[in-house]
Amino acid sequence: MTILGVVSGSGGAGCSTLAAALGVQAAALGGTAVVVDGDPVCGGLQVTTGVEHLPGHRWAELAEVDGVVDGSRLRERLPQADGCAVLSGGRVSSTLTALSPEPVPPTAFDAVLDGLERSCDLVVVDWGRQLRPGQGASLYLLPLTARGIADAQAWLAQFDAEQLAGVVTRSRRGRRKLAEAAAAGLGLPLLGEVVDDRRVAVAERRGGMPGAGRGPLARLARNIVGAVVQAEQARTGRADRVPRGRRRVATGRA
Repeated sequence: MTILGVVSGSGGAGCSTLAAALGVQAAALGGTAVVVDGDPVCGGLQVTTGVEHLPGHRWAELAEVDGVVDGSRLRERLPQADGCAVLSGGRVSSTLTALSPEPVPPTAFDAVLDGLERSCDLVVVDWGRQLRPGQGASLYLLPLTARGIADAQAWLAQFDAEQLAGVVTRSRRGRRKLAEAAAAGLGLPLLGEVVDDRRVAVAERRGGMPGAGRGPLARLARNIVGAVVQAEQARTGRADRVPRGRRRVATGRA
């Protein structure tokens, strides 16, 4: 019953991959989880999670939602992978012609997100570059490059950093000190590092969920789920059920 977003000022940083890993690890820990595309027009999330050919609701079927949404019923009607539900744009296809250009009104978007939050242990939102205010805490995914750091500085000048729980960096192995310095320079805590993980590429080729099973990404996602969800619930004073896992925030290499 917590919303956790993933956002980045850099295109192609891997927000969808990290969001999917967080959702699948929450499910692996025994929670009910759904990963949501924060841009209802896009269909990239369903491709990343390997559910593009599975039946179930997409954002296009929810554009006319009005009023209170039964999140439990909705979750049952979404495509599922590795115990995690996925709400993406697009249709039941991987072709570009299947994408739906119709925007989802903010009222419908908020109603759907509210319904899912009430009924699921964790709702992970892939925000991409845009962050909606008042929708829980978010992680900033930072490519550890000069361009990535510049993008982050520009992004922080436009959006409210108060919604950010911290930074997750993305780079090759062995760049721990640079990750710490970059996070400190942005004034945000370092929650972990996404390092090269061949399992992610293998999962993508096979149409599987990123972060399922073992590996650096899976370990990082599991640690973040336990730590950030607990912190958010403590902040809001809620005692909702939370997936059980390691509670310490992962600040070491995944």
